Amino acid sequence: MKTVPKVELHNGPVERHMDSTEEKYRATASGRYAIKMMMHGCTASLGTATGKATVVVNRGDIARVREGTVIISKVASPDLTLVISKACAIATEYGGQSASALVLARKYGIPAVVGVPKLMKAIQDGDLVRIDGINGTVEIMKRGT
Repeated sequence: MKTVPKVELHNGPVERHMDSTEEKYRATASGRYAIKMMMHGCTASLGTATGKATVVVNRGDIARVREGTVIISKVASPDLTLVISKACAIATEYGGQSASALVLARKYGIPAVVGVPKLMKAIQDGDLVRIDGINGTVEIMKRGT
């Protein structure tokens, strides 16, 4: 493990360590959320948003999407178009910018990142995540309870 110099994170300096085997950042900060894990994908819709994750594996999971949640899915299927307006952001493990749900994300101004390797294994329901549609990153801020 190598140590990276101090960085500014959420209004204060913290130590950041990078594990060379996977893209995982651990930060220590008193009383603030620190990035638990950062993953990279491709930008599909610009903007940034933070919210609780709702992992959508099948059609039945769509009913669990609530106002202001972040949709985490394997692909941006047409089924997601039914609830995309409720989400504050969307991230997918596979797919491209032309998926119908992502076209709607751009229409509604909802940040989206696609093509994030191992996204479905990394994020669980209730995790606090930040989607950065400008830089193409997905950050786990806090594990759900």
